[in-house]
Amino acid sequence: MNLVKRVTELIGRITRRHRRAAAAGDRRARAALAAVVAVCMTVTAFAVTGAGSTPAGMKFIQSGHLIYNSTLGTVFHIDGGTKNIDGQVPVPGATPGSQVVQTDKSGFVLAEGSTIEFGKSDLQVADPLPAPAAERPVGLEAAGAAYAVYRQAGKIQRFGENPALESVDSALGQPVVTSTGTLWVHRINTGEICQLPLQADRLACAAKLSAGHTGALTLVGDQPVFVDTTAKELRSIDSDGLGRAVSFAQLDVAPASLVAPNDVAGRVAMINPDKLLLQLVDATPLTSGKPAAPPVVKKLRPGKYEQIASSGNGLALIDATNDTLVTLDRNGDERTLRKIPPPSKQAKTGPQDRPGLFRGGDSRLYVDSQAGEHVMVVEGNGDVTEVEVAGPVDKPGDEVTPTPTEPTEKTTPPPSEPTQPTTKPTTKPEDKPSEPADPPETDDPPEPDRPDKPEPTRKPSEPTPTEKPTVQASKPGAPGSVSAKAGDKSAVVNWGAAAPNGAPVTSYVVTWTGGSRSLGGSARNVTVTGLTNGQSYVFTVRAANRVGSGTGVSSARITLGAVADAPGGLKATGVTRAVTLSWKRPDLNGGTLVRYTVTQGGTARNVSSTSYRWTGLTNGQSYTFQVRAVTKTSDGRQLTSAPATGSASPEAPPATLQISHGAAVDKVDSDCPEGESGCAYIQLNARNLTPGVTYTFRAFASGRGEMHAPGYQLEADANGRVSTPKFHNSAVGQRIYVTVTGPGVDITSNTITWPDG
Repeated sequence: MNLVKRVTELIGRITRRHRRAAAAGDRRARAALAAVVAVCMTVTAFAVTGAGSTPAGMKFIQSGHLIYNSTLGTVFHIDGGTKNIDGQVPVPGATPGSQVVQTDKSGFVLAEGSTIEFGKSDLQVADPLPAPAAERPVGLEAAGAAYAVYRQAGKIQRFGENPALESVDSALGQPVVTSTGTLWVHRINTGEICQLPLQADRLACAAKLSAGHTGALTLVGDQPVFVDTTAKELRSIDSDGLGRAVSFAQLDVAPASLVAPNDVAGRVAMINPDKLLLQLVDATPLTSGKPAAPPVVKKLRPGKYEQIASSGNGLALIDATNDTLVTLDRNGDERTLRKIPPPSKQAKTGPQDRPGLFRGGDSRLYVDSQAGEHVMVVEGNGDVTEVEVAGPVDKPGDEVTPTPTEPTEKTTPPPSEPTQPTTKPTTKPEDKPSEPADPPETDDPPEPDRPDKPEPTRKPSEPTPTEKPTVQASKPGAPGSVSAKAGDKSAVVNWGAAAPNGAPVTSYVVTWTGGSRSLGGSARNVTVTGLTNGQSYVFTVRAANRVGSGTGVSSARITLGAVADAPGGLKATGVTRAVTLSWKRPDLNGGTLVRYTVTQGGTARNVSSTSYRWTGLTNGQSYTFQVRAVTKTSDGRQLTSAPATGSASPEAPPATLQISHGAAVDKVDSDCPEGESGCAYIQLNARNLTPGVTYTFRAFASGRGEMHAPGYQLEADANGRVSTPKFHNSAVGQRIYVTVTGPGVDITSNTITWPDG
């Protein structure tokens, strides 16, 4: 903080030294003061936020919000806690409508056709690099990385310590990123759900939707979930594929429903834009296995809703008909209605520029105006604070008036034009008016006045940075994604990093009924021991810095030593006279797995693995299976979980018939006339017929037509096969094929050219 102190003192001295010149209307003095103060404040702000100083191995969710003001050609940093601008950097070459994302050390301006990087500590702006696609990307931030997702082109660019560029042959749906930096995307043309972990260079596609299904990805806590608007269900997703499902079949949803990328108090928010319906679906069964609460349905005020975002405790919508911000509470009730400020007359905007709605790493929502001249900060409770993102522009003939750096000392700004005196001054031209002396400086001696030097001329295109008071650190933000997992007389609590808000997080405190634990600022989990099986616990995590403790976030209630959750992701696949079952190991809630019990039609079978093949079934008949987990507690009690249920029908594979040139025949008849060579049998190989059923086989030659009419009646054996030599002939050089017909079968074999000999 010595740097901050020195800069603050320097600003004070400069302010007092130039106050007289400013009051006299000296524009050069005021411009110099504005430029020096703004540069000092920019350096101070980025130093306070610790840009570029993250210790090795530590990743922080970036606090606040970066916005590009296209009118000024400058990127500004908004502190969500103080609602102040605490840093800025001019970025030449960016286009109107550019979005800005950040990592620990750098910012990235996602301009149209290019990407421009700048350092957060040295404020050095790199040369623009070509963008992977000619479209405006979706920008996302997480601890340790930032992403630009070009949805139409199917390209993903990751920034940070492990940069990557991934291309997929598919348009992409709404992307989401977890607190650990894993990006999840939906490949629309294949229906695959794919992930790109922070350390990976290629997508891994673990789940696949049914053909033609529409929907969007969202996060419930930190759990990726696909909102299937075709099947009307929520499906959890992990590296093993699709997991639990929650149905919302009773709701009126549209294929193009808007889905909030994050849950709101454990519920997924969807908007049917045609019916103006907001629908909130309880997603807690996806992670807890508990029954879902009834959905909440609210009618929205008339409008054209194109953007929705969740802070975790409330929602924000943008009505595109009149650029209005609507905020709602966690139950969907309207909180505020605010007009988004329009562009100024001097604004530089593009034809596609629209206000943007973003969720920051501090869980606040930020609404960028069309030209980036204003940002509206939305708190979790729906309160809205408007921040003007503007700085004086030093153009030829313009006056530049800095914001006072000492708000406690009131000064009167000079008029825009000097007032002409009505009487002649009595002071001679060479006389100087009396001046009050500056207060004595405690650190540095006063500098003697020197003749003014010509002020350096700034280019008209360069904006004068905005002057803001020194940003004050505030309490840290709320930890992200707090979760708890039951163990045997213990629990593991996990959370995401809290926004430091100007001062590093020094500790996290975890509390529960009967105890608490204090951990260092880099901790992200703790194992709590000495708990009681059979008792329920809720764990609350809050961050602290030198200013104080921030808001606490609580986990879902867990019960130790309780019945295990139902097995997840049960899949039932029909094969010939059997069904193959597979499932995922559930949360055992502190118990020890004894076995799984698979039940069908009153018959139960014990299984030790997470898959089983149930044989002896009838093709075409539907069967329903239930899988339960049996666990044992530390006191010896055996508990059986609720069932996971799945249905499937055994399916017979399609019948096939292959023919080949068979054994030679020494026989004279109409099919093998005397003196002709090449007389041999056709070898028949039919598969997947119904055992014991008789089928009709008929043979044909291209030069003779049907041979051995009306064919042969052959019965399939116990394995559904017919394998025998038939149809002797000498049709050398002709194309031969065979057909087979019978109950449910009408197929033609392959074609062969009959050889000589």
